[in-house]
Amino acid sequence: MKNIVVIAGPSGSGLSSVEFVFEELGYLVIKNPTTNSINAVVDDLLKEDSELNNFCLMLNAGSGKDIFKILKKRKDANYRYIVLNCSEHELNKRYALSRHVHPRSARFKLSTSDAIKMDIRDILDIVNEADLYIDTSTLTVKQLRAIVYKFLANVEDEKLLSVTFISFGIKNGIPQGIDMFLDTRMIPNPYWNDSLKELNGKDQPVIDYMMSFPVTQEVLDNLVSYLTTALKEVQIDGRSSYTVGIACSGGQHRSTFVANYLSKHFAKDYRTQVIHRDSPQLNEE
Repeated sequence: MKNIVVIAGPSGSGLSSVEFVFEELGYLVIKNPTTNSINAVVDDLLKEDSELNNFCLMLNAGSGKDIFKILKKRKDANYRYIVLNCSEHELNKRYALSRHVHPRSARFKLSTSDAIKMDIRDILDIVNEADLYIDTSTLTVKQLRAIVYKFLANVEDEKLLSVTFISFGIKNGIPQGIDMFLDTRMIPNPYWNDSLKELNGKDQPVIDYMMSFPVTQEVLDNLVSYLTTALKEVQIDGRSSYTVGIACSGGQHRSTFVANYLSKHFAKDYRTQVIHRDSPQLNEE
C-alpha cells in the first residue's frame, strides 16, 4: 500500500524548511491542493500504474481542517498526519524579520498579526488529528528537520512507536500538543544550591546532587513503571507517535535530567527523542 503524509501548519511555522526532507526521502510533494480537488488529486496519485509509492500533501492552515476530514474517510493508502504550530509571538517575529507578506494578509486584506491569529486558530482545530505534532517555536531548522526525518524514515513501520520527551518549566506554561505531562518537582531542586544554580540537568554534579536523595530514584522508578504500561497501550492502540511533557519549575535541572533518563531507558523499545523547550542550548549538544 502507498504512503501519503499530510502536513499542515501556519504560514511561517516551518513548512518550507521540512519540504526538503520529504524530497530527500523520495516523496513527491504536492503543495496546497484545494479542498474541492483533493479527492481527484489523491486518486491520481494512487493510480496502479504509478511507480511512485510515497507522497506528501502540504496544506495551509485554512484548508487543513477540511482536507483532514476528507482524507480520514479514505482507507486506500497508509495516511499519516503531521501538524506544525508556532507561538503567535514567534510567528510575528519571523514575519518582521523576513518582511514577507502573509498569504492571508493579501487574500483577505488583514494585518499580519490578524492573519497569524487566524492561522493558529485554524491549526488548533486539527491538533488532535495528528500522528505527529511539532511546536516549532524554539526549534532551529536543523532540529525541525531531524524530527520530521526520523518520523518519515520509519513511516511504514506500524509497530514501532515514536516517543518524544519534552522538558519544560511550569512557570513558562505547558507546551501545546503534548499527550501527557509528568511533574518532577518532588525531586530536590539544584537551583537552590549556589554551586549548581548555573548548571543544567546534563551536568554530572547536578545529577549526583539529585541522586543523593532517595526520593529521586523513587520518582524515576515510578515514572518508568507508569510509562511502561502507558506506552505499551498507546502502541497497541495504533498510534505512531506520542509526546510526553516532563515538567519542573524552570526547565533547567530536574526536567532536563528526567527527560534524558526516560528517553535513554525507553530507547530499546521505541524510537525516542528529547526536546528541551526551556533549555534550547541543550538541543544542540
